[in-house]
This record gives sequence, structure tokens and C-alpha cells, in this order.
Amino acid sequence: MASEPATESKTGDKLGQRIRVRCRGLSPSLVRVLRFIDANRFEALTKSAVELGAAIGTSDATVIRAVQALGYEGLKDLKSALAASFGQGQSAADNMARTFTGIGAEREAAVDRVLEDHRDAFEALSSSETRLQISQAVDLLAPARQLGVFGIGPSSYLARYFALQLSRSGRPTQVFDGSGAPLPDQLLQMKELNALVMLAYGRPYKEATACISEARRLRKPIVLITDSVEKGLAAHASVVVTVHRGNAGRVALHGATFVCLEAITLALATLDKTVAIESLERLNELRKLVGKAPQ
Repeated sequence: MASEPATESKTGDKLGQRIRVRCRGLSPSLVRVLRFIDANRFEALTKSAVELGAAIGTSDATVIRAVQALGYEGLKDLKSALAASFGQGQSAADNMARTFTGIGAEREAAVDRVLEDHRDAFEALSSSETRLQISQAVDLLAPARQLGVFGIGPSSYLARYFALQLSRSGRPTQVFDGSGAPLPDQLLQMKELNALVMLAYGRPYKEATACISEARRLRKPIVLITDSVEKGLAAHASVVVTVHRGNAGRVALHGATFVCLEAITLALATLDKTVAIESLERLNELRKLVGKAPQ
């Protein structure tokens, strides 16, 4: 049984107001559909007409008639309105809600959405402007023998992978991926480093500002990989590399960031091939000591 609509007490809820006004002249079956949609917006956003009909106990045709009675051409248009009412903010849930818009329950549509967003991100990554930014980042990092990499949340996994690849190619790397109490202990190691790479997207947050503040205090050059040069952190970076994480307002996709980091890793290794090869040869020798097959 669907819960009662929670929109009565909301202010500025245009969709809820629209539903209440239109319900006054509709049949009980259509009213039941609209009240279900109003009370279960996220479910309505992610389900097809058939699935909604099954959940409500009616037909998909009735669902479509109710949507049209509300003034929308079809379920797709209603879902756009639902995404706006549900996801006006920038939280992970808001972004996921906007991403679901137009996908329905079709897994093929979800795959297409990801591929389309990645294609746009890779096209931007391949632009002459971004390629120049990557080259500038490599030039800045080239003299550094020891590097630091900052990344929090999902970016922490990318930071660790990047650090692993850099260390394997002969550049010892310290990861700054702690959230809260662990981060200050990690930041104590920054004085030993020659440069810092930061993976910091979205608005400035306390971990990122603390890291950049310590880097500036120690006068360490900073390469910032972000989605916008307009953010507050960009003003403090020596080089900014703009890498998009899919379509703005949707869930973050990290493929382009991963490729950017791999490009920097290989470019740095190319600048000192002897050191990179010697480091990897030593890695193989160490693996033999523990009986581990090469990876």
C-alpha cells in the first residue's frame, strides 16, 4: 500500500501542486495513479509504465492516461519533472536521480547512457587545450623524484593506482587519502616530497583545502585534476588539468580521469626510460623472492 503524499507540507513543490489540482476532476483510477507517483517519486522515476501499473494494481495504459491527464505527453516527460523535483541539489542521490531520467528499466539504455557520457568526456580529454594541460603537468612533475597524490572517496582508489604505477616506474609516491583524523598524519610526510598531484572535484572541501594549504606552506608545486577551473582550489594550483567526469549533474564516471593518469604515468616514464625499466626489473626480482607471478 502506498503511503500518503508527502507533498502537502512542501513549499515550492510545483509538481505536487499540479497533481493536487488535476486530481480534482479525474476518475478514481487515475487519481490513484497520480497519488502513487506523488508519494513514490523515486520509484516512479526508475520504473516503466508496466512496472508502475503492477505496483499500483492497474494497467500500464491507465498509468499513461494518468500521466497525460497531468499535462505531460508521456512518461518520459513526467520523469524529467520528477528528476527536477527530486534532484535539484548536488548530492549523490540527486545525481543518480537525474541519471535515471529517460533510462527506465532498460539495461541497454543504461549502458548507452554511460558510453555516451564517456564519449563526451574523452572528446574533451583529447582536445588541444586539455592535451596542453597534460603536457604542462608532465613538465612540472618531471624533475620530482618523490611525489604525493591526494584523493578522497572514490578518487582515493584512483590515487592509489596512480601512486602504484608511479612507484613501479621509479618515482616513490605518497598517497594522501585519509578522511578526517588519518589525513593530518599523512600530511606530515609532505615535507619529503617534491610535488603534489590532487584529484579534487566539485566544491572545495576541508580535506582538499587542508592538503593544498600544507602544500602551499611547504612551497610544493601542485597539479590539480578537476572538472572546472572556476573552483576555489584551482586558484592555488601550479597547473590545472580539466577532466570531465561524464555529464554534469549525473553520476560521476571516472574513466577519463583514469586515462589522464595513465597518460601522465607513461609520459613521465618515457622521460627516464632507464630508471623505469630498472625499477620494473627489480620488481620482478622481488616477486621471485616471494614466488609471485608477474602482473
